[in-house]
Amino acid sequence: MRLELTMKSELTLQALGVLTRSPDSLVSGPVIASTLSISADYLATVMRPLSRAGWVRASAGSNGGYRLSSDLSAHSVLDLIELVEGVVDRNSCMHGDCLRPVKEQCALHEPWTRAREALLKELDAESLAEVLDRQP
Repeated sequence: MRLELTMKSELTLQALGVLTRSPDSLVSGPVIASTLSISADYLATVMRPLSRAGWVRASAGSNGGYRLSSDLSAHSVLDLIELVEGVVDRNSCMHGDCLRPVKEQCALHEPWTRAREALLKELDAESLAEVLDRQP
């Protein structure tokens, strides 16, 4: 079993880190893309959820770029994950593609549910600002 962020979530977090180092400045797309070692085209894909959610403001044109527009201490790690990956499924069986009827529970249902809720609680308790403050 693997519990890890996707590369897109990790890159989104790293992009926010770049922006937090210049909180009042517009940072160009090419600068962010270069810092993250990704293409400018992929950077647009990474930044889109942040822009749509209002966490980042994007400006087009030759003098364009990205700027933080939200206080990251108001957003949790779980908020970021759900913004990028979609809402966490809190009802699925730990077996993923389980063929059991929904009402029938496997032997590990209860501990899995408790573990998932504990993980989600921790991710929701950790603000993005706290995480980014620890980033080298």
